[in-house]
Amino acid sequence: MSDYMIGYGSLLSSYSRRTYSGIVSAIRPVVATGWRRGWTVRYGDEAATYAGVRQAPGQLLHAALVPTRITPELRHRERGYVFTEVDPASVHPAGEDRARLPDGRYWIVVNREQVRADDAHPIPQTYVDTCLAGCLETGGEARAKAFIQATELWDAPWVNDRDSAAPLYPRRTPLNAEERAVIDQILDACGVLKFRQDDSPEQPPFKRRPAGHPAGQARSR
Repeated sequence: MSDYMIGYGSLLSSYSRRTYSGIVSAIRPVVATGWRRGWTVRYGDEAATYAGVRQAPGQLLHAALVPTRITPELRHRERGYVFTEVDPASVHPAGEDRARLPDGRYWIVVNREQVRADDAHPIPQTYVDTCLAGCLETGGEARAKAFIQATELWDAPWVNDRDSAAPLYPRRTPLNAEERAVIDQILDACGVLKFRQDDSPEQPPFKRRPAGHPAGQARSR
């Protein structure tokens, strides 16, 4: 039986899937019912907080259905999460797509605990970029806005690490200036850009763990 991941974060990006997990198969934009995304997964070894989910009846999770094998490489990428099988009947095609979804085992990666971002483990803009680049690929600006509006805890510590010599997120999708500007415009239109810390002469840059810092255990979502 085939396996499918419900990708709701960096797996939305074709570049990130292909480059860091070797996933080249075509994906389907989907909506999964009963889940709420938030900035709640702490990776201690990367000093960052990423997207996680919690069960939330009635909520909709905009995601991608990713055909894949559950390989050791994928498990390492998702080491902060628990692979959880979901009922395929709770997953539906997104937008105007009415074609039947494939049969198989559907998996979502779920938090073991909900951990809000803090100054030592902020949300990296390079991760936000990767997620929203994937949304723009599969559903344009409307899907990117849906991602933002259905995600909680944007007011947690969030840093702009795009131009850092050592960006926090190691599986990022590289963007040009125009693509960055589009994402910032969407974040601003959704009312969340005001929460991001942008480095400036008046605002010291964020602190990254120095190389060789003891790695904390990755926390699940």
